[in-house]
Amino acid sequence: MANSPAKPKILPLTSARFFAALYVVLYHSALGVPALRNCNGALRRILEMGHISVSFFFMLSGFILAVVYLKDRGSINKRRFLVARFARIYPLYLAAMLLDTPHMLYTQFHILHASIRQVILGFLATATLVQAWVNMRGLNPPGWSLSAEVFFYITFPFIGIALWRMRGWLVLPMSAVFYFGGIYLVTLMVKFGDADEQAFNPFPYLFLFLLGILLARIYTWISQDAVWANRLEAWAPWLLLTSVVGLFAVPVFRLIPSETLLLHGILAPLYGLAILAFASGNLFINRAFSASWLVVLGEASYALYLIHYPIHSILRGSIERYGLPMFAVFLAGTIGLSVASYYLLEIPARRWILKKERVRSLETEVTSAIAQ
Repeated sequence: MANSPAKPKILPLTSARFFAALYVVLYHSALGVPALRNCNGALRRILEMGHISVSFFFMLSGFILAVVYLKDRGSINKRRFLVARFARIYPLYLAAMLLDTPHMLYTQFHILHASIRQVILGFLATATLVQAWVNMRGLNPPGWSLSAEVFFYITFPFIGIALWRMRGWLVLPMSAVFYFGGIYLVTLMVKFGDADEQAFNPFPYLFLFLLGILLARIYTWISQDAVWANRLEAWAPWLLLTSVVGLFAVPVFRLIPSETLLLHGILAPLYGLAILAFASGNLFINRAFSASWLVVLGEASYALYLIHYPIHSILRGSIERYGLPMFAVFLAGTIGLSVASYYLLEIPARRWILKKERVRSLETEVTSAIAQ
């Protein structure tokens, strides 16, 4: 019998986040290693596709928030929801931003020769999480996705409830409309606009978040029907295998040449298969992805995503000089610091804010700390 979605934690989904975050780390750092810099062929294309994890995180965010806040609930307390989201993302975001500040100041003043006004505006845009809207990514660039997430969080109490209350027969066609409509919007952006300049605009990514909400609705229906729940549980390994093979087939066989489409979520159907597989309750997947050490790494994936860039900026010269051994030190050290950050900063700061605002976060009722 398939597990109920109401179980305390969906551990495989938590663990999966670590691999997605690690893919981003490799995307930003691996080709800076002298031994890997000149690699060609499939390996290089795989490393250069690591940015797809961001669109995966957007879809996963919609899925988890829908399962947590919309299942069995008719409404959302907007203040409590936004306070819980702020407590979840901002303390570590601010710490990572400050960690990257010395590198940003050096780059802006000594390499780009920016004015003090430009630097201050960039700092304020990043601190207020609007940098993706104004195309300012100089300070800890991976943080742009949090600017998009804030936009999604603001829309969630309104659009999320509307989608959840939609008539059942509309969910699948509406999912198709969001997916093809979102991809068409990106295609128009490439054709008629400056794709590079608009690559981090949050609006074209909204459809991924909404697809995650609709996927949660489908998952809930499946879980409530014994026959379909058992089918999902039985098919889950094949769904996951299809997703992984499909994802790697793209760079290996050069199936999608457009980086913009990859960044903006053209692979969303494969993300959906993976999310359903990880949430299915399948015994094999649970055993493989519920090991305590792997769950801890998944818990710390948000920290890994945010702090790897500033740390790599600090160690870039040493990696350039010492190569793979120093790169291994960078990876191990960054992962270790992400775990430490989770326990020593992220959890205490979140608890302090929630206690101060007298808010109880609902996320822990369904899954572990949610990144993105």
